[in-house]
Amino acid sequence: MTGVRVYGCFDVRHDGDLLARLARESQNSDSPFEVTAWSAHHAESADWETGLRTTLANVDEVVVLCGEHTDTADEMSAELRIVQELVKPYFLLWGRRGAECTKPTTAKHADSFYAWIWEIVKSQIDIATRRRPGESLSTG
Repeated sequence: MTGVRVYGCFDVRHDGDLLARLARESQNSDSPFEVTAWSAHHAESADWETGLRTTLANVDEVVVLCGEHTDTADEMSAELRIVQELVKPYFLLWGRRGAECTKPTTAKHADSFYAWIWEIVKSQIDIATRRRPGESLSTG
C-alpha cells in the first residue's frame, strides 16, 4: 500500500455499508489507499466546519460514495461543498448496482459517476492524486 489517505464521504443515515465496503477493499494487498476518516452525524456549525476542514487537511483524496438517497443527504452535500472549497481531489462512486444512485446536490454538473469496480477505484485514486491542486477531476 502506498499510503494515500482517503476520506469516505457517504450518507450516514442510509449507506454505512458502502463505507464498510470501501474500508474492506482498502485492506486488499494491492490497495493504493487507506480510509483514514469518514462522514459522521453532525449539526452544521462553525465548530463542525472547522473540525471537518482540519480532518480534510490530513487526507489526500475524497471518495464520494453515492446511494439512492445521496441527493437528500444535506450533511453529505455540505461536506462535498467544503471539499470543493479546499480544492481536494474527489470522485463519485456509484455505490449500488441495480439501484438508481444520485449525486450530492453540491456535485458539479461535470462530475461523473464511476462504476464501483476495484480496478476503476484504484485507477481513480491514482489519477486524482497525480493532479495538481485546482485541476479538474472530470477531465481525467
